[in-house]
Amino acid sequence: MTPLGSGKPAQSAEHRDSVSGPFGAIHFTVIRSPRRKRTMGLRVLGGQVEVRAPLRTPQKAVREFVYAKGQWVRDKLIEIRERPVIPPFGHGDSVPFMGRDASLRVEQGPVKAVEVRLHDDDDCQEPRFDLQAVYIGGLHFHVTAPTVLEETARPAAIREALTAWYRAHAGEVFRAAVAEWKPLVAPRAKPEVRISGARSQWGSCSPDGVLRFSWRCLMLDEWQISYIAVHELAHLKVRNHSKAFWRVVAKAFSGVDVARRSIRRASKTLPR
Repeated sequence: MTPLGSGKPAQSAEHRDSVSGPFGAIHFTVIRSPRRKRTMGLRVLGGQVEVRAPLRTPQKAVREFVYAKGQWVRDKLIEIRERPVIPPFGHGDSVPFMGRDASLRVEQGPVKAVEVRLHDDDDCQEPRFDLQAVYIGGLHFHVTAPTVLEETARPAAIREALTAWYRAHAGEVFRAAVAEWKPLVAPRAKPEVRISGARSQWGSCSPDGVLRFSWRCLMLDEWQISYIAVHELAHLKVRNHSKAFWRVVAKAFSGVDVARRSIRRASKTLPR
């Protein structure tokens, strides 16, 4: 604690603690900051539990706070532990695409940068996807890595190339989805579609009418992607999640509750 009149700002303090209860034992880090005046904050990141509290918050109050949130913390830790790990991006690994697992077929070649192409297992042609179609064939990504690329650097380069591929195709898919559903949801709107790298938010609608969709949406299936497009289009008419908003969504899209539950489940199982 800084003495009064010293002229120096109070410094943050950090230490470890734990609580036990019906949810088991929870180990956490407490970070006290002079910038935080009243409320405490709690987050679970990368399997680590962190509490941010005002500088003079009693430790007993911090422990009671964590205890009260114990079951929520435990559920988050389980969710993180069970989430699939990011694959090493080598030959034979697979990544989710449009609700299916697409395997990686990696080879080396005389290319300057990693090249990625999606192929149909049957005819080896790059398929075009219609959100209204049902596709049951197998898929794989044909990945060509530069011969001169060191083996240790290859996974990161493949991941970067796959991310760029997903982003490019996400733009194509969501522009088509917005054009298809807009007449049913917000026919007079002229939204702009942008693709983001958001990890925890599938889509958003800004006050100026820009619709943003995470490229990770392409890990979902066609029906879920359509729902996300409808959801964000509905925000062009109703900005909040009031009953009026859900009426707009339900009028255009059947099976809203089923779609929301399936996407919620997917968010817990898909790699980020």
